[in-house]
Amino acid sequence: MVQLSLLALFAAICLGLPAGAVEDRAAAALSRDLIEHAPSTWDVRVRWRDGQLLATITPQPYQTAFELWYAPAKMIAALRDLCPGADAEIWSLVGPEHDIVLEPSVGGKTVPGARVSCRKAKLDRS
Repeated sequence: MVQLSLLALFAAICLGLPAGAVEDRAAAALSRDLIEHAPSTWDVRVRWRDGQLLATITPQPYQTAFELWYAPAKMIAALRDLCPGADAEIWSLVGPEHDIVLEPSVGGKTVPGARVSCRKAKLDRS
């Protein structure tokens, strides 16, 4: 039993729990930032996917969501406006090797081509 506990502890250490903690802090920080800046009726879901911090944004009510869905330039502009500023804490948490990506979702559907790279948006602003 003691050997099993030690093995579990060793595995946890080798798997890099601190890196996971940093990832969790980054996801929580981005979620707070987006909720603070998005309209209060919009839903935000943040998670790590493929080395990127991905936030799915669902505009509410549905009428607003569909209006934005069928006006892609407006949707992309709305997402770019939600990207964290250059001095936001989140950038130090994700580091230079990762990006923050915002994707719109309407009716449970997303379009990868409509995703906004916040790192690119940040560079475009400077």
